[in-house]
Amino acid sequence: MNTGRFSRRNGLGARARVALEVLEASEARGFVIPHRRDGSVPYRGAGEVDYTCGRCGQLLAIGVPPGLFRRFVFSCACGALNQVPSGARATPLYGSAGAHAAGAEGP
Repeated sequence: MNTGRFSRRNGLGARARVALEVLEASEARGFVIPHRRDGSVPYRGAGEVDYTCGRCGQLLAIGVPPGLFRRFVFSCACGALNQVPSGARATPLYGSAGAHAAGAEGP
């Protein structure tokens, strides 16, 4: 099981990027947001965080406000079921080591 990964892009106005936690089918709880067959991203917003598949890295949501989708499961075209990792379980990919998984805080 993937424990989730976090990164922050460099530059002004950049969003944080979170690799979601991959679940086994038996662990999935909550509403499943299906992947789109046309390859488009299922959610686009004006928030501070982008979500990617924890298995293949596919972009699953763009501009998510902090705290949104915490109880949802994202389905990816690769077959993975993904959920937002808790802050304690997220680890930095690159960028600020002090950044938080929700992407709301940080330098």
